[in-house]
Amino acid sequence: MQRLTFALALTAIWGMAAVAQTTPAPPSPTLPAPSASELGDLVRRLRDLEETNKKLVQDAGESKRLREDLQDLSKKYDDLSRRVEGRPATPATSAASPSTGASPTARGLGNDVNTFVGGGGVRNRAEAQQVGNRRLGLVKLKTGYNYEAGGFQFATEDDELQLKVRGLVQADSKVYSQVGPTPLNNSFVVPRTRLYFDGRLSKPIQYQISVQDAFGVLNLLNAYLNFGYDDRFQLRVGRFKTPYTYEFYKLNVYNQIAPERSIYNVNFQGNRQVGLMGWGELFQKRAEYAVGVFDGPRNSFQDFNGAKDVMAFVNFKPFEKWEGSFLRDLNFGGSLDYGDQDNPLTPAVLRTNQQPSSSVANAVDGTATSSVPFLAFNNNVRERGIRSLYELHLAYFYKGLSVLGSWDSGFDSYQINGAGHQSVKVPVGGYFIQAAYILTGETIRERAMIDPLKPFDLRKGKFGLGAFEPTVRFSTVNIGNQVFTSGLADPNLWTNHVNLIDVGLNWYLNKYVRVFFDWEHAEFGQPVYYRPGGLQKSSDLMWARLQLYF
Repeated sequence: MQRLTFALALTAIWGMAAVAQTTPAPPSPTLPAPSASELGDLVRRLRDLEETNKKLVQDAGESKRLREDLQDLSKKYDDLSRRVEGRPATPATSAASPSTGASPTARGLGNDVNTFVGGGGVRNRAEAQQVGNRRLGLVKLKTGYNYEAGGFQFATEDDELQLKVRGLVQADSKVYSQVGPTPLNNSFVVPRTRLYFDGRLSKPIQYQISVQDAFGVLNLLNAYLNFGYDDRFQLRVGRFKTPYTYEFYKLNVYNQIAPERSIYNVNFQGNRQVGLMGWGELFQKRAEYAVGVFDGPRNSFQDFNGAKDVMAFVNFKPFEKWEGSFLRDLNFGGSLDYGDQDNPLTPAVLRTNQQPSSSVANAVDGTATSSVPFLAFNNNVRERGIRSLYELHLAYFYKGLSVLGSWDSGFDSYQINGAGHQSVKVPVGGYFIQAAYILTGETIRERAMIDPLKPFDLRKGKFGLGAFEPTVRFSTVNIGNQVFTSGLADPNLWTNHVNLIDVGLNWYLNKYVRVFFDWEHAEFGQPVYYRPGGLQKSSDLMWARLQLYF
């Protein structure tokens, strides 16, 4: 059968060769008729393929290998056939082909979605790249769920291409003790809904594109490429978390101890910015560093001036290799943020437990109605001048214990808009200390998703209550009196000093579902505005958060 097929194909080729020699082809400036020597070369190659085919049939010991070899042979034969058939192609401006009744251009554009028009006419997409590593067509994918790292995954069989999909949803119940605050109120809110799409475009090149809906506003969260050819030095470019403050840079929002970060971090962390960062691990992972150049405005999507911020982070774990030692997971280090700002009018309102937003203090939106403002700049003020902030941090983990702390200091610069006003350096600082302990036997070496030994389940034979972790934190923020004496904010409505106490309990139903319970007490240095005609010296919040992360 194979010889019969080959004979028929050979007869067809000789027939086309005869037609090419006896029938004059239409004149073509770009595709000359095949010469006798070229046709002879094709015949010799076909004979070689026949010998190869005979040898494969005789020598193949397994049907699988035989099929693969025959498929390869068929591809080569098809390639030779296309080359022969393509030589007498009619130009797009010529009359219709006698065999089809339509020009090649019409056939390509009307019927073949894999064709395109280029400088040389209509070509097949598969032939667009003539030189290079062409991998055409569909490839098989592996699918699964990575229980260790989390996320539904799709990857090629060689793991060079990968896509992971993860999701985060947080829903809050906030009940404040003060009566009748405006616009603040007791409410159910959804502070975050996120979708993460990450993976790699070859094993060393990773990417992430993620989006977040926060209080009904949908925005880009992260969008970056990471070039990780060596753990000692990696390069990240795009929009991502900046390396200023340990609590922000190292702790993800879904595995931190309290529902939100400490009050200084909430208001002065670097947040996400567009930039370029080099980072890595040294000395057998005993030291971690990151240093980058960023656009400057916190949580920004655009830059407002030519100056850039430099941010850097370093963390040491000197006892990392001491197996079994209670000092093994002791971390300490520091970070900094330095740059020259020239940002739009009205800096963000500072709040107790939500990141600053551009909304005014009494705006009716999700941020304003769920978190207490303690300092709002006047509407003719802009963040302008040098920003110089730094932090020293400590983190310690042992069995079920987590202890975190930091000390922050520096200054930020503000200016009243208009001629004759100079930039004012305003000192800012704060610190926090936080502790948590898992009561049900689970252990950690850093803040991570807790997988309970006995996940919550009420079914017979699978009964469990999950894991429980009591928590406590004291945090404070201090802002220099210059914010009032220089006319940047109204001292009759706001304060420049806040102490915050959080006492809570984390309940891990399973690895994916977590409930935060938190009592948050705020003490203001002086009474702050919370409704028309009303000031308050303190605030008490009963806070519950349901979190799903998968």
